[in-house]
Amino acid sequence: MKRPKTNLQNGIALVSALLILILLSAIAVGLVLTANTETAVNANYRQERTLDFAARAGIEEVRDRLAAASAHTLMAPACTPASACVAATAVVPSTSNNGILYVLGGATPASVAPWTANTIYTDDELCHDGYGLVTVQSSDVHCSAVPTGSSWYASTTSNAPWAGTTAALPFQWVRVSWKLNGSVQNYPVNATTCPSAGASGCSTPVCYNGAQEVLLPSTNTACSQMTPTANPVYLLTSMAVNTTTGARKMVQAEVALPPPVVTNLAGFFATSTNCGAFVMQGGATTDGFSSSGGGYAATRSTTEGGIGSNGSVSLGGSPTQVGGNVYVPNATVGACPDGVQEAGGAGLLAGNNVIAQPAVSVATPPVPNPLPPTTGLSNPSSLVPGNYGNINLTGHNNLVLAPGVYNINSISLAGQSTISISPPGAVVINIAGQGQATPVDLEGGGLTNTSGIAGNFQINYAGTGSMKIAGGSAAYGVINAPNASLQFTGGSNFYGSAVAATVTDAGGTALHFDTTLLNNTTTPAANLNEISMREVAY
Repeated sequence: MKRPKTNLQNGIALVSALLILILLSAIAVGLVLTANTETAVNANYRQERTLDFAARAGIEEVRDRLAAASAHTLMAPACTPASACVAATAVVPSTSNNGILYVLGGATPASVAPWTANTIYTDDELCHDGYGLVTVQSSDVHCSAVPTGSSWYASTTSNAPWAGTTAALPFQWVRVSWKLNGSVQNYPVNATTCPSAGASGCSTPVCYNGAQEVLLPSTNTACSQMTPTANPVYLLTSMAVNTTTGARKMVQAEVALPPPVVTNLAGFFATSTNCGAFVMQGGATTDGFSSSGGGYAATRSTTEGGIGSNGSVSLGGSPTQVGGNVYVPNATVGACPDGVQEAGGAGLLAGNNVIAQPAVSVATPPVPNPLPPTTGLSNPSSLVPGNYGNINLTGHNNLVLAPGVYNINSISLAGQSTISISPPGAVVINIAGQGQATPVDLEGGGLTNTSGIAGNFQINYAGTGSMKIAGGSAAYGVINAPNASLQFTGGSNFYGSAVAATVTDAGGTALHFDTTLLNNTTTPAANLNEISMREVAY
């Protein structure tokens, strides 16, 4: 009998279907795993960003509160009680003073204790910052110990919105302390005196002179005693923690008040010894006011708009008038080169005098270091602190500067272009002027500083070039250029102070001296400049 042939392909469709089903299932599982991984990555990234911004928010709260005029200032003596304040004269932390202040935040500030070891809130960055409280550790190693006792720190609580509630920002604390030479490991202010972390030269306090960080001389006990005058650099360390997952982010910032320079009682001063070093013509006038006492309209004075010169002052044409004293080496009116020349009805308003004083020595501000580039930058709409070349504005463009320090080669305004600052906060511009005959030309539409505080806008220039400044209804600023020739143009208003080799106001600009700047004191309402910010590596 012949056997029937067997179909060898029977069931192949079922096998194929099962194989395809297995393949599709594997793809589906892979897609699910990929989606879950991406979800986890996104969640981790969101958490990391949330903590990063929270830590930076802590920095900004403290930076604002370090202004003496803040409603919740941390600065003594306006801050009370003393145990919750930064000392009026900065002190270096030690075991016998309150050189460190913690500002506690989060949902439950009372439970945050950065001075206690082995908690999620422990300040395990302190041993890197060189304050002599604990043994210095390598920057990539967590601090395993905290100082003993409680005399080395003080504490207060956050005033941020919703602080102390479940809706609080997750920054837990911000540490405020005076920066030392070796506080930023591997990046000392002066590597010669601080060759390695923990060396003796690393414990020198750091000051800010408006252009760069400098070390406090051993002969001084305060930055304000330096020449040029300076202010303490505060090191702000902020930590944000997710109390559920234990994730954390730590950032550090260096902040300091800008130190405006004002010479004696003369808000506008010419350092040159030449005849006619200071010229006022065309109806130019001076007076004084206090930005910290209520502003120009409320505090205007016709006896505080002092001017001066190491040479002579030339006044010409009515109604050119000086609403303050005139300080010159020789009080004789009409004598040159060291007196006052009056012509055409110009002169001093009643109650003011010509006062003889010795020639005044004005310190030259430091040259920006490192030097900025010399490349051109046309019509930027906004800038953040940094190094820039030759900035040129034309037409109706407006440049907005965020608070901070700018190292610029030159800046020029033309047409109706303007430059303005974005309050709150202070803007300091350090000019290099490489290859520029007129490195500062703020004509055009002029300067706009809506804060009404002259100390919030400062220009430093060490060179011998020319500067042109147009006034305006909100032209508040401080000009520190003792070797340059300065010309006020436009016949408007300038509020603040200025020091230059020669000063010319021939177009009738009204000069208003902000007396808050007297004796090299920084405007108390000014916010501290953020000199630098960085993330701590762990």
